[in-house]
Amino acid sequence: MTRKKRIEYLIVTLCVFFTGFLIYGFVGSIQPLINDDKLKSFLLFGCIGGFGFSMILSTIILTVNFFANRKLVFKIIAAILWPITFACAVYAGIFCYIPYQIYNIIKIIIEKPITNIDKKA
Repeated sequence: MTRKKRIEYLIVTLCVFFTGFLIYGFVGSIQPLINDDKLKSFLLFGCIGGFGFSMILSTIILTVNFFANRKLVFKIIAAILWPITFACAVYAGIFCYIPYQIYNIIKIIIEKPITNIDKKA
């Protein structure tokens, strides 16, 4: 994945995280469930909504990118064995979400941006 693609992925998943956090945080604080504390309910429901939707989007992006570069035979076998394919996609997208975000941030910081001089060479 190029630096530009990593930045786009990070921006999109973080935007979904923040919107999900705000929407579900406000919904959760309408009728607080945690010791009648609106702030705790806002933070808990916000984290659940933000991480949940961002993880789902991450799963979709990573799965589509993975299958886009595969041959037709592989895609057919993956479609036939869809429960295994689905389980692998869920594992890669949801359970590896936070480590993959950290990895992307580190790669963005380490990689140097391409300058006009590099493009001409």
